[in-house]
Amino acid sequence: MKTHLKDTVHTLLLLTALVAFSNHAAARIGENRQEIDKRYGEGKRSDIQRLEGAETIKYHFNDFEIEVVFHDDKSIWEIFHQGHYVNTSDIKPLLKANAGEGHTWHYDGLNHRWERSGDPKYIGYHWPGHEDYFCIENVKACEAFQNGEASDLKGF
Repeated sequence: MKTHLKDTVHTLLLLTALVAFSNHAAARIGENRQEIDKRYGEGKRSDIQRLEGAETIKYHFNDFEIEVVFHDDKSIWEIFHQGHYVNTSDIKPLLKANAGEGHTWHYDGLNHRWERSGDPKYIGYHWPGHEDYFCIENVKACEAFQNGEASDLKGF
């Protein structure tokens, strides 16, 4: 009886670990700081603030350094960096995590980026000239900062 219970507990722990580690822990645009801290661990304010008026927090998770740009405690732009080319096998889980219910991604070869269907519009792309960076952003939210219209983003 003890052996059966021990085997059951061992199996349960193994399954829990497999689920935890097989799930690519990509954050999702629109999540708050607490949710992203839960995925990646506690981040630190980045030495580079990507958008004036927003806060950029830097995380380290697995082989990635991740910068998350927050506005009103919601992620609007996430920048994933590895020491080498971020390839399709790295990108697919990031896109999947940010697809959301009923949305799909397609590659726009003309603009060299991935676009998510529906609203809000998200795009994914390699940082120009730096194939070791991959970004996903909420287009409306980031453009509002770049155009000085960030105060209009309540409830984006």
